[in-house]
Formats: sequence, C-alpha cells, structure tokens
Amino acid sequence: MGDNDNHFTDAISEIFSIKEANIVGSISLVVILICGSINVYEWTQGEYAEAVDAATDEGWWIEFNTTISSKTITETWQHEEVRTVEFYMDEDFQIPEGYLVGMIDITIFPEDPEFAVTDPVSQCDAISGDIIVNELTAQWGYDGNNLSGQDSSCETIELDLRTYPGFDGVDHNAQAVNEFQALIPWTGLGWGEGVLEIQIELDVNSVDQIGPFAQDDDEEITILVEVHFFKASAAMAE
Repeated sequence: MGDNDNHFTDAISEIFSIKEANIVGSISLVVILICGSINVYEWTQGEYAEAVDAATDEGWWIEFNTTISSKTITETWQHEEVRTVEFYMDEDFQIPEGYLVGMIDITIFPEDPEFAVTDPVSQCDAISGDIIVNELTAQWGYDGNNLSGQDSSCETIELDLRTYPGFDGVDHNAQAVNEFQALIPWTGLGWGEGVLEIQIELDVNSVDQIGPFAQDDDEEITILVEVHFFKASAAMAE
C-alpha cells in the first residue's frame, strides 16, 4: 500500500516538474475559471432581470366612486348663547357597504339672509361656528381643514374636515407593482368614527327702531352636515 502511494506521488511530482505540463495546466485552470465566471454572470443577470420585472412599478389610474350622506338640523339660538351640536357618525349618517369616510363638509345658514334687503333698518346677527377637535378619527392636523368660521353679514359659513389620509375626491395616477398594492392606500379602516361636534355662538344685532325684523333677541340657525364616502378602484394606465 505504501509503495503504491509513493509511486503516485512520484508520478504527480514528475508531471508538475515538466514545464510544458505546468503551462497547459495553468491555461486549463484559467479557461475553467473564465467559463465558470461567465456562466455565473449570465445566471445572476437573468435572475436580476426577472427580479426587476417583478418589482417594477406599473402605472395605475385610481378612481373614486363617491356618495354623500347628509343631515340637517334647524334650531333657535338666543342672544349670546353658545351651544354644541353633536352628530353621531354611525347613527346620523348612512354608510354604504364597502365605503370609507373621506371628508366632512358643514354649512351654517343664518335665518333668512334676505331680511337685510327687505328691511333697511335690520342688521345681520354675528354667528361663529367651530368644529371641536375631539376623539373623532380624522386628519385634524391637515392644513387644508377649515375648522372655524364666523360671519355678521348674513352669509353662510363653510367648514370642512378631512377624515381619510390624502383623500380629496380627485381621481389620480399612482405607481404600484399590481392592482392590490395600488389600492392599499385606500383600504384603511377606522377613519371618520366617533362624534362630530359643532359649536355655535350667536351675538344678536338689533336696533332701537321700528322695523319688521329689527327687534329680535334670537336667531334660527340651520346646520347642514354632508359626509363624503368613497370606494376606490384601480385600472392599468394606458
């Protein structure tokens, strides 16, 4: 057994002692390494291309199907009275199946603004309205909100509050890998839940003259709340 090992070792030593054999062996090793590297490179490039194709964002058209549920109340405020009116989102408004709460618009109407025209001595009452920041799940910090307003010229007061992040009701383009991911931003639950509180303050303006509407110490105020619901859909952009 030992003799066989010695013979094999001697043979290998003799082969590598020959200059030509060393050159051929080196060339063969280099060729093998180059071919292997090429094959590995081609394989990795193919895998990379497949990964890029799988991960490349597509253009999607996001469309909102919207609907509005509204509620109106009319109450009489006394001079210098401050009162808070509550609207329960899950009771006062009909939420369609599969829709989300996008935003809330509030319009405050004074009593018969035409009085200032029909009665020259009458004066418009000063009304202020505020959406109270509370536990209602909404985008309270959104810069586009209008949470407070006032008027003393018989004009309506417009207030609005965004509830769903980023929603403005306008269809738009988006980039995503597939339809599912394109719609992920528009499937969040829990927004627009709670109680909407609107505080109204009245300051009656009257004059000491005889006029059909000048001598009053109260005001009938109407509050209209419109809740905008939406359901998003996505289509491949052309």
